[in-house]
Amino acid sequence: MNDTTPWLTKALREFDRLPLSVRFMLAFTPLVIAVAWMTFFNAGDRYEATHSLEKLERHSVLAIEAGNLINQLQRERGLSTMLLENENAHALRRQLDNARQITDSHRTSLGVALSTPMPRGASSSYLADMRTLSHSLSGLANIRENIDSRATTPDTTEAWFTDHISHFNELIGQLPAMTEHNQIGRQLNAYFVLNRLKELLGQERLLIGRALINGELSESQQRQLAMLAGQQLNAVNGYLSQAGQDARYPELSLNSPATEFRDSLLGESNTQSLLGQVTPQQWFDWQTDRMQGVFDIEERLVVGIQTDIDGLLAKTRQELWRYVIISPLTLLACLTFAVMIFQQTQLRFLLSKAVFEHTHDRITVTDNRARIIEVNEAFTSNTGYTRPEVIGRNPNMLQSGRQTPEFYKQMWQTLKSTGTWQGEIWNRRKNGEFFAELTTINAIRNRHGSVENYVSISSDITDRAVAHQQELEHRAYHDPLTGLPNQILLRDRLEHAITLAKRTDNQIVIAAFDLDHFSLVNDQYGHATGDTLIERVAHRLQDSIRECDTLARIGGDELLLVIEQLENRNEGQQLLERLQQELAQPFELDNATVALTASAGATAFPDDQADADTLIRHATEALHQAKHNGRARLSWFDPEHGRDKSAFSQLLERLQKAMTENELCLHYQPKVNMVTGELLGVESLLRWHDPERGMVPPGEFLPQVEQHRISIDIGNWVLETAISQMETWQARGLSAGISVNINAVHLLEPNFVPSLRRHLRNHPEVNPANLELEILESTAINDIDRAARVIKACRKLGVSVSLDDFGTGFAALDYLKRLPADTLKIDQTFVRGMDEDDKGNLAIIKGIIGLAKAFSFDVIAEGVETADQGATLIELGCLNAQGFGIARPMPADKFESWQQTWEPPAAWQQRKAG
Repeated sequence: MNDTTPWLTKALREFDRLPLSVRFMLAFTPLVIAVAWMTFFNAGDRYEATHSLEKLERHSVLAIEAGNLINQLQRERGLSTMLLENENAHALRRQLDNARQITDSHRTSLGVALSTPMPRGASSSYLADMRTLSHSLSGLANIRENIDSRATTPDTTEAWFTDHISHFNELIGQLPAMTEHNQIGRQLNAYFVLNRLKELLGQERLLIGRALINGELSESQQRQLAMLAGQQLNAVNGYLSQAGQDARYPELSLNSPATEFRDSLLGESNTQSLLGQVTPQQWFDWQTDRMQGVFDIEERLVVGIQTDIDGLLAKTRQELWRYVIISPLTLLACLTFAVMIFQQTQLRFLLSKAVFEHTHDRITVTDNRARIIEVNEAFTSNTGYTRPEVIGRNPNMLQSGRQTPEFYKQMWQTLKSTGTWQGEIWNRRKNGEFFAELTTINAIRNRHGSVENYVSISSDITDRAVAHQQELEHRAYHDPLTGLPNQILLRDRLEHAITLAKRTDNQIVIAAFDLDHFSLVNDQYGHATGDTLIERVAHRLQDSIRECDTLARIGGDELLLVIEQLENRNEGQQLLERLQQELAQPFELDNATVALTASAGATAFPDDQADADTLIRHATEALHQAKHNGRARLSWFDPEHGRDKSAFSQLLERLQKAMTENELCLHYQPKVNMVTGELLGVESLLRWHDPERGMVPPGEFLPQVEQHRISIDIGNWVLETAISQMETWQARGLSAGISVNINAVHLLEPNFVPSLRRHLRNHPEVNPANLELEILESTAINDIDRAARVIKACRKLGVSVSLDDFGTGFAALDYLKRLPADTLKIDQTFVRGMDEDDKGNLAIIKGIIGLAKAFSFDVIAEGVETADQGATLIELGCLNAQGFGIARPMPADKFESWQQTWEPPAAWQQRKAG
């Protein structure tokens, strides 16, 4: 710096002696050249954009022609195969002849489209593949001849058609990746999904049609039919996610007599009687009508694609000409601004010199757009960057990435509103080293009050910040109660173990543990004793495993274990059985001796070829199976079958029977204002009274079926029962609103809102405002856009919505802004944690209450069990609550007597909200 400064000063002095016009030319001629250069290349970019759209337009025409041909090939495949299965199907013969004529017509249309001259450069591999596939249909004549002479089999015929249809669909699926325009890409992807859906319907038409002809549906065919049904549902959801928001396209529904017949076959173990009720021709017509409905939507989509591409192409061409005309004017404007900027140069040098004389810390001076115009020597020594390397750049070049964009956004908002900001910032030196600084930024204004410069003065505080950061990182990756790694850290170690196992051919066992009936310990001895027991369990397991293994707590009484460097799975099984035996030994606590058992589920890598998240999920599924099979046992995940199908099927049958025979019931837990004692409503909680097992907690069956469609039936039963109970209470003069828990599958199901409307219509005397839907935070953000639309539709019906267990997921502030809910429910884990003097739990509760106020949400706490908990919540500003300290869940017939005698504790009534 000392060597270059005299030379630079001399050069500037010589520059100042030149005439103004010469200085202007020397300073801004490069700028003019740069703008002209950019103009040339940007015009070229717009030309290429226009050409790309022309190419996309031609490729889209080919894809649409191919889609029409696919539709007819599917029909010809179904008729040909069914004709080979049934020699006497004369009606099928006539339909097949007609189908062949239409197929040939579409082949001719595709050939004409392929022979039409393409735009320059459009002869891509996509076009070549389409021509090759079109030519491959020349073998269709031989296939038809073999069909007519019955020289081929139904399976061979089906395979030939299916192979060509699949190849056409693959080509159509490549088209969305050929455009950078999001809307067109989504429509092209929706077009591909609809073609895929038609193929699934065509395969289903063929499968059931052949079963009707043969008079039987094998077990493997029934599994294949179930798979096709699931894939159809996924395809419908895929279409809705791609084109469902566009008002030009109708809703896609597959409900029809064909759907009802297929679902009957899936739900019946003996299908022969059902097969005799429908003729093959009748089934073929039903399914063809379903496919025609999809084709009608597809035609609407095709019109939309062509319209949007044509409109975008016309707009791009207009932009090309506009750019050519406006660019010279822009260049003139740049020259005008250049003159103004040049006049300020000398003033900036004087300002920099004045600032540098008053401090020895790192100084950065920027213009009013945050572009660096000067730095001092301390800047170079602290950051490693020389002055020429940073002049003209934004100070964010030093950002380390440790602080979020929201942090910097808040910093600039404060700076603009007050003219000053001070705080700690983590930056990165040129050599990659992180360092922390205490930074003060001030805005410098001219005599008119306008900001002309920003001056940043920073002091290095790395040593103090590193210690604080290490503490925060430990909290982020470890469980606060036991000190064990949390699921984030365990997942990271599991990924490393998988990488190592692939190189060494060793095996890994991933196990999930759950303490059987742990809730009884909390109920009998309190949550403080339960937490102590969790700590003892963690320490006992930690002492029994090797240093290379990882034990983590993921919440409640659930633990995860990764066992590495195993020669075979038996070693892992022996260790897990020993750990179960260790946990079976009694625990001596301060006020009790507790004996318990543990259920465990495990999976082994590489037998289970999955990634880290999937391995953890498989171990958890095996744990649920162990608990379902009687607890206190070890279950292994079966990679071949995923889970014990027979046990799962039995559970589904029992739940169907439970709904039919009125074994399900609802209990109700009151929600109150703790100060006034006002009843706000009740939360409905599902219970299952099994004649053999007694009262079955929902945790033993709902998690296993929450991804199955039966959870939708259960959810509808709960809605209908809750609304009916409101009607009963209302007739007795009791106005009590009811909240109902809704899971992800039910909420995002396409018919959820119509179904809810139907439930309310069945009970016209019930005010919809008295019904509230409780949605888990993770459910709402799984598909944030669709969830937001569903919630808005529910609120239009008058139904309110709350976000349940808030704070336990990973929702960002943006999600709260986009979700039109009414209430936030503080999760009970934070409420219980207040008893431990855990400042973290209090901070979280304060934060949730603050968010609720900021976004105009109501707030309610769950899990209030003691008077002290309620008093603390009142002081924090949360007046509404539910929990065992107010009332346990109770049957409907006991609720009225509870309401008549309920009064809040005197300590609550005397408290004041913060």
